[in-house]
Amino acid sequence: MAPTKKLIFRSTLTQAFLVGFLSFTQPGIYAAIANMGAGGQATTRTWNISTVILNAMAVVLAPISALFANRFGLKPTLLIGCIGHTIYSASLYYNTKTGNQAFILAASALLGISGAAFWMSEGAIVMSYPEKSRKGLFIGIWQMLNKFGGVISGAVVFAMNYSGTKKGQVSLNTYIALISIQCTGPFFALLLSPPEKVIRKDNTCVETNVVKDSLRKMCKRYLGLLRRKEITLLLPILVGNTWYKTWQSNFMTHNFSVRARALNVLLTALIGGAVDLVGGAFLDCEKISVGLRARISWFFIVFFESGFYIWGFIVQRHLADSTSTLDWATGRYYYDAYVPMQVFKIPTEFVFNWVFWVVSVQEFSSEENAYISGLIRAVESFGSMLSFLVGVANGNDMVNLSVAAAVFWAAVPSVTYLVLRVLKITHTNPESVVVQKKKSGDLVEITEEIE
Repeated sequence: MAPTKKLIFRSTLTQAFLVGFLSFTQPGIYAAIANMGAGGQATTRTWNISTVILNAMAVVLAPISALFANRFGLKPTLLIGCIGHTIYSASLYYNTKTGNQAFILAASALLGISGAAFWMSEGAIVMSYPEKSRKGLFIGIWQMLNKFGGVISGAVVFAMNYSGTKKGQVSLNTYIALISIQCTGPFFALLLSPPEKVIRKDNTCVETNVVKDSLRKMCKRYLGLLRRKEITLLLPILVGNTWYKTWQSNFMTHNFSVRARALNVLLTALIGGAVDLVGGAFLDCEKISVGLRARISWFFIVFFESGFYIWGFIVQRHLADSTSTLDWATGRYYYDAYVPMQVFKIPTEFVFNWVFWVVSVQEFSSEENAYISGLIRAVESFGSMLSFLVGVANGNDMVNLSVAAAVFWAAVPSVTYLVLRVLKITHTNPESVVVQKKKSGDLVEITEEIE
């Protein structure tokens, strides 16, 4: 019998594509602009300050948005989250046209408010909706489509700036094209199904994340997650997860032409999208145990990301005294600096997906997933805020690279302990799911074995 329209629309695969397209129109386009180097600006200071502001807002508001989502639902929270990205892109357009920087700073604060709600909601969805055997696929589709925004916008940016062999600003038409894409975001948010209406392939149910408890009880359960080793041991890598982007953004702006930076946008999206799909397929490989999958993928991240930083030191040292603008027309010197960097960024793209997969295989409840996603986003934003503060306080690219590498390597011991000693034990423990009775509103705990 052919599947019904309802079954197709409510399926987890459809939800994966919807949240992916939504992510493509919002943070995907935002990231594409960011990858231009200083948000397409001629200087980096305004970009760094604005990034500090939005991340500082997100540190506080990501956990609060989880409480909001667990009271009113994920869809309303996502709709709120669609406001800030478009306005922020508009502020970059206005700054490029008029030189006004105040709008950028105000838009950064707004993006910190709405973006926190968006980032938390999409994270909660990708951890709660998919079947156990399709978590990697769901996360891969989500992030691949996020990168697809970078492919489209990167192609547009590259085409519009192909002749720009000098450093400088991105054209105004570039912003108009990207903002037009972002305006479609709310339509995808409206199409998403709430958790309780999602239809899984294995016929299991997705519990609603909405609870009617007092704020005090919700906060108590929220804070209780901080006692879980599966969460606390991941916090260091969350702090360092995006730290390298400060150095990369400044390094691109200081050394490469506009068209070389535009090519970086396109390559980042293409490489990231491929990593999302291949990585997701590996993480769903049931022939390998969950613990072994976690260990193999983590040691892959450590090996290649270490290579990223080591090569960064080599390249940075060679360019320390250079005042010329690098472009593919300059020959081998450009390729020696540019090509290996693109290869070594593979693990920096994969680690984000890996963190969400590690949390999702623990099988937390939908309510807990919203809290965990809020915590993940808050800690990530905290790390990003610190990294851009360093970027604002110190314009030396070598210093920024050194700090980024140190933060990453400092996180390796705790995460290694997690994948070697904690994850394999946690996954064999009973699954604890908190379910709310419809009539009384009381919370009951249901325990079942994880396969």
